[in-house]
Amino acid sequence: MRRLPTYYYLTHFHEFLQFVQGPCSDLLHPSHEAFLRQFHAASKEQQCMLVRCINRKHAAVKISSLRFEELPNITDLIEQLIQMGWLATPGIKDLNAWIDCLTKDELYSLYQSCAQVDSAKIAKSLPRTQLLKVCLSIEKQAVLRSPQLENYVVRRTDTITDYFLYLYFGNTKARLNQFSLRDLGVMNTRKGHAQMQSRFDCKDAALSSFNLSLYLRELRQAPLNTMLEIESFINAVPKAVGLAAQEKHQQVMIDLACAMLPLDTPRALDILGAIDVEQAQEKWCREAYKHGSVEAVKEKLETMIDMPLSDKSLTFAEDFLARKYKQKRTSLLTDMLREGNQHLSLDETFKGGVERGVVAHYKQKGIAAYRTENTLWRSLFGLMFWQELFEIPGLGLATQFDFMPNCLKQNNFYALADDQIEAKLSQFDEAVQCMSILVKNAAQYHGKGQGIFHWRNDLLESLQLFVSQSPINAIKQQLRRMAQDWQACHDGFPDIMVIEDGRLRFEEIKAEGDTLRRNQLLCIQKLREFGFDVRITTVDFIIDPDQAYVVVDIETTGGRASSHKITEIGMVKLVRGEIVDSWQSLLNPQRRIPANIIALTGIDNDLVRGAPLFADIADEVEAFTQDCIFVAHNVNFDYGFIKEEFARIDRFWRRPKLCTVAQMRRHYKGLPSYSLANLTKHFEIDMQRHHRAMSDALAAGELLNLINEKRFAQQIN
Repeated sequence: MRRLPTYYYLTHFHEFLQFVQGPCSDLLHPSHEAFLRQFHAASKEQQCMLVRCINRKHAAVKISSLRFEELPNITDLIEQLIQMGWLATPGIKDLNAWIDCLTKDELYSLYQSCAQVDSAKIAKSLPRTQLLKVCLSIEKQAVLRSPQLENYVVRRTDTITDYFLYLYFGNTKARLNQFSLRDLGVMNTRKGHAQMQSRFDCKDAALSSFNLSLYLRELRQAPLNTMLEIESFINAVPKAVGLAAQEKHQQVMIDLACAMLPLDTPRALDILGAIDVEQAQEKWCREAYKHGSVEAVKEKLETMIDMPLSDKSLTFAEDFLARKYKQKRTSLLTDMLREGNQHLSLDETFKGGVERGVVAHYKQKGIAAYRTENTLWRSLFGLMFWQELFEIPGLGLATQFDFMPNCLKQNNFYALADDQIEAKLSQFDEAVQCMSILVKNAAQYHGKGQGIFHWRNDLLESLQLFVSQSPINAIKQQLRRMAQDWQACHDGFPDIMVIEDGRLRFEEIKAEGDTLRRNQLLCIQKLREFGFDVRITTVDFIIDPDQAYVVVDIETTGGRASSHKITEIGMVKLVRGEIVDSWQSLLNPQRRIPANIIALTGIDNDLVRGAPLFADIADEVEAFTQDCIFVAHNVNFDYGFIKEEFARIDRFWRRPKLCTVAQMRRHYKGLPSYSLANLTKHFEIDMQRHHRAMSDALAAGELLNLINEKRFAQQIN
């Protein structure tokens, strides 16, 4: 890891202030400007001391922890910063923040020094959360007299520096340590195409959004169990200036109304009813209907249908009106699952990866199938509109730490760039024209970091397949929809893409117990409306007699995949209990084989010297195990080694697994031993040579057949 220079904290802070005083200079209020003048007039040591304190997690800082090689005169500097108003000795308004930063031992000491004589004794073993609660309840004047308080100072600059952080990062959680993580190489940034631009139009809007962000965070951490507590928050809600602040203000009022519902339902419904956003409208309809306002809800639903805020709002209103007022017993979600979609039965080994199971099912039948979900559409969107998203001034990345363009965060991409978006869409009417744009952008921007999609080696290949098989006008309509409402339309896409008999379709995969979420419903409806074939495939799990299994055994240089290598692999492929293929090879582990391993396996250094490396046979292992269930005796050992070997050559590899040890214990209970040698002896399975890969794989294959006999019998019964 890289080593940072002595004054790196201060260097980072000056870099940070360049943005605050540059692109954000119009967003600064008099108090911010006064602080900046004072900071720049301070000595380097004073600046460095303040920045060191700012980088601490808590506003209260323990003086003894302030020990830095570049600052030998800590005591004098603390006194100077107190005189400058940047630090202070803790006062009564700082006590809760101070108590919150104490360790468990310090909390117990505080309790002992401040508790009244007649106070109930508490144990030192009490969890910190309970100790904290006890200490926060101590009378504040008693806490002020605690000698522990003299060991701390508190920052008085947080209201200013936190605002600066909000201007730079766009949220209230980010801290300055991100600069250090960047310089250490731990965090990647997008310095090359950041626009270094302000996120706000005016200083009142910026400050209002910041204050409401802090207020919303405080609200969600507070107990709201009484009307008095709720009223105190309502009376203190900051004023909303600007669109971003208005959205936060609406969320504040929704949270307060939801907390109020069990305490004062009519007033809570009045608040929800006055908020013109999807979440509030839906909540109002559900709660008002529950409390008897049947006709008012019906009128509201009809208004939502006539003038919907969004496709999601329209879907909710139509569904709720149908179910509650026309005695319809099922929702649109349920209807879509019942409307003649297809059903598959997969081997139960795919319970943890049903989408992979469906893809494997199709491939076994010679049908091309691919996992797509949100990846396909987000890749298409990001590549198609790269210039519009990242290069139009004011729309792209505000700073190098951003992943998502401002226009997508604020959901106003189409509103700000409709002419450019429509111009781009008009550039293609055929698949070849569309791919020309995508290929050109991929070549120009490949590998550049952003938060819309992940670069993959097969990115253009999957897009080529999709674009060439899809109606171009349908692609345009969906891209336009994503541009118009990114927040509602960037996810919920079907799980897989299937190409059968030259025709493309999407499938949403739902296993037993899965539900169709509202965003998935809306996405499926729109894709169908645009002209795509979209189906829902429901899945149940069985023991599939036609499922292919690959039974594997490996020999290694030792027991840990992270520090040892494979010396031999043996694999047999079984379908319906019969071996249909086999594969084996010695491997050169590129290290000496320990004597005890040689004695166990008979594989020595001379035997593997001319053998291939794993990288040489990786493609064969990949192909041989494709669409099969990976079986081994103590499967995690063999699977873990092979997965680690793939990782060493920067390849991801994953297969569904079955363990013959676990399955033998489950189906053949009470045996004295479940080792491979003892099981083969018990069931009279021929074993040519134990601890050689192919011999052990063949033996484990026989165990698999015994296991499957039991599994099939249970399924029939």
